[in-house]
Order: sequence, then C-alpha cells, then structure tokens
Amino acid sequence: MIDYVQISAQISEATRDRLDLYARETGMKKSRLVEDAILAHLDTLDAVPSEYVVPASLIVDAATWDAVLADIERPAEPTPALRELMQRSRDAG
Repeated sequence: MIDYVQISAQISEATRDRLDLYARETGMKKSRLVEDAILAHLDTLDAVPSEYVVPASLIVDAATWDAVLADIERPAEPTPALRELMQRSRDAG
C-alpha cells in the first residue's frame, strides 16, 4: 500500500486556473495531476545531465534587466559568422 503525504505550494492564479480547467475537462483529480507532473519533471531531471538543464525562470537584478531590454530594443548588427550560419541554414532548408 502506498503512503501519501500532503504538501503545500504557492502557485500563480493562472497556473491554478489551468489546473482546475484540465481537471474538469479530463475528470482527473488535481492531486493525481500534480503528482504526475512532479514525477515527470523529476524523471526528466534524472535523465538529463545537469549542465543541460535550463531553469524555468531566471532572476536578475535591475541593472541586468535594463541591459537585456536595451539589447532587445537596439540589437547589435549580426557578425559575419552569424550571417554565414544563417545563409547556410537558408540554403539547406
């Protein structure tokens, strides 16, 4: 027999709404959906070398965020190597 424990987690309202909708549409219990999701995530983390795991979110300070926005708003000109790579990609596709 499997022993169950209760956990508590803070999630966004949008995530809760999606969970509620999926549970209603499929008839699955939310606890089953949550456990399946956690197990799938942990199985993936076990299967993929840690150096290839990218966090789902990044936290940056205000200065870094400003630099990211500046790069997005005023992108640098592509380098010759990037132009060559993109051209090869177009030619192959």
